[in-house]
Amino acid sequence: MVDDNDEFWTAVERLGRRRVPSLARIDPYGDTTLRGEAVDQMVRELGGVDLARLGSGEHDVVTTLLAWGQQCRTDRDLSIAFSGD
Repeated sequence: MVDDNDEFWTAVERLGRRRVPSLARIDPYGDTTLRGEAVDQMVRELGGVDLARLGSGEHDVVTTLLAWGQQCRTDRDLSIAFSGD
């Protein structure tokens, strides 16, 4: 579990919403679950952006999501859940 909403949204903005649409579509007020192709898309997007543009907290959140995404690609029974406010 990562509980750092501000760092997440700052990272999405710094990376560019158009470059990480799978993350930009997360509903900040509702619950969202990524699995299967959605996880694959997120991993591809994060693999193609410059993480050096992020501050340390933002970098930690994004690299954690990337690691979780890679685990989900290995074990298709896993998913990544986002819980809104």
